[in-house]
Amino acid sequence: MIKLLPLLFIALITACGPLPRPFMAQEPDSNPLLKLENTRPLAVEPPIFALQETGIELTDLTIWAQDNLSQALRDQNLPAANYAFASNSLHLYSSFEAETISEDQVVISLKIGVAETTNPNQFLIESEERTTIPSIHLKKDSKPILAEIIKRASQNVSLKISQLDQETGPQPQITDYVHIQLFSLSDRLDDRTKKILENELRASFQLRKLYLTRRATEDSAYKLSLEIELSKQAEQGILSLLWILEDSTSGEEIGQISQTNPVPNIPLSRILIPASEAISEGTAIGIKDLLQQKSLQNQTVLK
Repeated sequence: MIKLLPLLFIALITACGPLPRPFMAQEPDSNPLLKLENTRPLAVEPPIFALQETGIELTDLTIWAQDNLSQALRDQNLPAANYAFASNSLHLYSSFEAETISEDQVVISLKIGVAETTNPNQFLIESEERTTIPSIHLKKDSKPILAEIIKRASQNVSLKISQLDQETGPQPQITDYVHIQLFSLSDRLDDRTKKILENELRASFQLRKLYLTRRATEDSAYKLSLEIELSKQAEQGILSLLWILEDSTSGEEIGQISQTNPVPNIPLSRILIPASEAISEGTAIGIKDLLQQKSLQNQTVLK
């Protein structure tokens, strides 16, 4: 078993009981686990309104909608704010429009585009939400209706960004790589968290000539699976990740990598997504060391 510390790890071929060792720094002020970030930051630009009479002053409505859109995106675990707080921020543009379809009904639409730079001419992501309402509701108090559209739109944007995150570049030349099948990630993880963690693992493995695949092939020499334990206490919990590496042919366990960290009592996705790079780096280093030790052990047996 491997116990990972921030800058040090110890590898063992045989399994042993887990000890509490952090996979990230423990200082509360600097611990990235306490921060909400899982993809490139989103700078939410002020929305454009092309609505009929809403009963609210347009400037106030614009500020309100911008704040609510930013918050709704943060509720979807996206790092969004009303300003660009990083050099690599994506910019999110939005517009509200109304179309009268009858004497007493109107269609409200919210169009969203996410651009690579402050130039909105080419969108990486485009989304639109539409709903039909009695026109009287728009005139009396438009905020509840707009808030519901914003909520639905933010969910759609989150899904599209997750699909954007899943895009991968050219595959490496893998003829001399050690093939490892990612056999399973814990069922406690949602699909988005699994995908982001898998992408980070694949990148960290590639740097060490380890090829991670979901499919079992003739080249897959090993299987890798993940077990998760989360104990909740009063103000924080203890999160333990246990990576198990097995021989694909014999099913023999090669070793384990244990990563343990105190974490705040927040959803698991908000813990693992921002920590996925550090987790993946530690896992890749540990697996590389396990395989090297196994190779040395085999050589000793042959002698």
